[in-house]
Amino acid sequence: MEELTMVLNMILVVLLSISLQAFSQERYDDLRIDCGASHRTPIGNPDGRVVSWLTDENFTYSGENQLLRYSQNFSTMNSLRYFPDGQKNCYFLPLYLSSSSPSGIKFLLRAGFYYGNYDGLSKPPSFNLEIDGNFWATVTTNSTSNNEPVYHEMIYWIEKGSAQVCLERIGDGIPFISSLEATVMFGDKMYRLMENKTALLLHSRINYGANNTIEQLIHDLDEYNRIWKSKEMPEYLNVVDERIVDNTMSGENYPPWPVMQTAIQAKNVSDSIYLSVNFSTQTTAVAYFVLYFRDPISRYPENSIAQVEIFINSQKLGATDVPPYYRTIITGMFHAVSLYPVQVNGSANVTISPAENSTLPPLLNAMEVFSVVNMPHASKAGYLPNHFVASLFTFLHLLAIIVFGH
Repeated sequence: MEELTMVLNMILVVLLSISLQAFSQERYDDLRIDCGASHRTPIGNPDGRVVSWLTDENFTYSGENQLLRYSQNFSTMNSLRYFPDGQKNCYFLPLYLSSSSPSGIKFLLRAGFYYGNYDGLSKPPSFNLEIDGNFWATVTTNSTSNNEPVYHEMIYWIEKGSAQVCLERIGDGIPFISSLEATVMFGDKMYRLMENKTALLLHSRINYGANNTIEQLIHDLDEYNRIWKSKEMPEYLNVVDERIVDNTMSGENYPPWPVMQTAIQAKNVSDSIYLSVNFSTQTTAVAYFVLYFRDPISRYPENSIAQVEIFINSQKLGATDVPPYYRTIITGMFHAVSLYPVQVNGSANVTISPAENSTLPPLLNAMEVFSVVNMPHASKAGYLPNHFVASLFTFLHLLAIIVFGH
């Protein structure tokens, strides 16, 4: 009887411990996890802000930590966690929950992978990435040390204040992960055409006319943690606003000022801008395009007309005027054109043409392209982090020893 009482007390203690941890765990609106790291990684940027990357010990239980054999420029990529056991291993992300948004909140989620030949086998693995039981991507990693990290990014609805990101083994490769990020995207202007039960899988996010990639890891310029890849194009004029403004512009999707301070421009008034977008899938897919317009330089006369028409695969899908410099220098005005849903098949040809009465050549500051996928399995409250589950297994093991003697 005394032994049974002790067992019951142990059950109560463990269940109470699990419950308290599950309900009291801190929730995040900007979560950065340096997977496999042994301590927090504070990363400063030239603007003086320090971003603190957490270790992953409170977000997953399984797997093994590994430091790379050499240091490289991507500081959060110097460590990783690999998962030699099990078909599927998961991270639990306790995220911000708002009672004022019953339909959920959009989060930017980004997973980073840097193989770096950590195992000495020179055999970079491939494996599947999932979120809340939904397929996210098949991760294909690189073997050489000079390759850049592989990132998979999405904008995703968080409905119940949590998400579970899992790595699933396919074939003989051992899954691993180097970084995991989640940033809330407040406001109804953020990718406003996006539908619930869908996710936007990032295909490209390009800042045209720029020669420096904008990312929060280096510069504190985009409060939503987006990475804007720079791209100068010699076949067009690359125009730059020489003023230095580190701020976020108010309007659709809130692009950072530096993104709107550069652009590509056609060389003649009658010319168009031609861009090709290649999607990884060769089958028909649904895409979400966002194009950003603002004239970075002063024009004379100031009453010049700048209007553009937007074609995708020769079909006109949008039109806008380009706010002139003299209006945007004070107000920060810009125009964003969101196009959704757009049917694509393997690739898409984007054309920015001058409208009939335009007196200035067409230009483009930036463009984001996403693939749209259905997410039938919504995020669920009540997931237990793996270390909670491990605590329960530890308890059951002790219980077996007490009751059965082994």
